[in-house]
Amino acid sequence: MKVRDRILVLTDLFLGALWADDEFNEDEQHAVRALLADLLIVTPETLPEEVEGRITGFDPLTFDLEAAAAEFDADPPMAKRRLLELVGKMVDADGVVDMAEDEYLRRLAGLLDMEYADYSDLVLDYDVEELRETFESLRVPPPPMVTPGRTSRPPPPPLVASRAVPNELPEGAAVPPPLVPTPED
Repeated sequence: MKVRDRILVLTDLFLGALWADDEFNEDEQHAVRALLADLLIVTPETLPEEVEGRITGFDPLTFDLEAAAAEFDADPPMAKRRLLELVGKMVDADGVVDMAEDEYLRRLAGLLDMEYADYSDLVLDYDVEELRETFESLRVPPPPMVTPGRTSRPPPPPLVASRAVPNELPEGAAVPPPLVPTPED
């Protein structure tokens, strides 16, 4: 009986992770080929034709993450953890883990029926509900802190015409001393 090889499904999962942020740059292309070559014990230049074709022909718009994850339903929890670790390497391939890539990992873990404690070290440390609560509290301004009928802003300064302010001191007014000492002092 021939053992079924899931290398093409793994390739799809890796590529899905790389496309999660809507980009697939040169560093990521190199990283997926290098990882697959390491796993298959070949060089990136000698990847099997099917794998290379999968990389070049991957369409993120038609990729079905649910179907790909279903291939691993019967795997033991440790194998699912290892799968997430491999996919996590792809998420880190460009050196930046953004929320879309992190959400991809979380979604894959959910489809694999993994408990959060089993993969929490592989995802960003934030609580989506806490972020949403903070966001909602910032969306609505706080209530005014004044009594009804009054404004919370101070009144504007009175407008004074420059002609209304005399530039001369009234007769008999004392001249204040200068703020900076004069050389005579």
